[in-house]
Amino acid sequence: MEHNELDRRLASLRDQSDPRRRRLLALGLLTARLAAHRIEPILVGGGALEFYTAGGYATHDMDLALPHGSQVDAAFAEMGFRKEGRFWYHADLDLLFEAPAPPDLPGEDAPRTEVEIDGLRVVVIGVEDLLIDRLRAWVHWKSDEDGRWTRRLAHLYADRLDWDYLRERTRAASEESGRLRELEREIQRP
Repeated sequence: MEHNELDRRLASLRDQSDPRRRRLLALGLLTARLAAHRIEPILVGGGALEFYTAGGYATHDMDLALPHGSQVDAAFAEMGFRKEGRFWYHADLDLLFEAPAPPDLPGEDAPRTEVEIDGLRVVVIGVEDLLIDRLRAWVHWKSDEDGRWTRRLAHLYADRLDWDYLRERTRAASEESGRLRELEREIQRP
């Protein structure tokens, strides 16, 4: 997609009344701008949770697993974003991206979900890795809120989750694997 087309589509985001859709479209435009550099933003964190729960969880910002670099900075700047620390803000479009997100987030080298939205490609952390991320926050930070979202993801995607992958990823931490077993039993109840 040429830059003129990307710029036209970016300007049209002002007319997008659904903030979730506006954020995903903006991410698709960023992905298109970075494709020539073989840099792929991956939606992680609360934005990914919002995606997988179809808005059940709501967030205002988008966390991206994305390397830091001049091409990334240039792509955001060309789109009219201003940088503030790790955050990129576009006041006119009410968009806030955190990029790069902290290093070593799940999903940077794991299975991902790719979606198309209005002809734009968006990459989202795989649901299994998002579930593991929330499960770890539940276990290690004692976050009941993350426990609730872990359960919600497990119930929503029970029939398509790769349970072997989840067991392998939590095997080394007994408390994590114990919580995962509890989730499996909970889901298997009629």
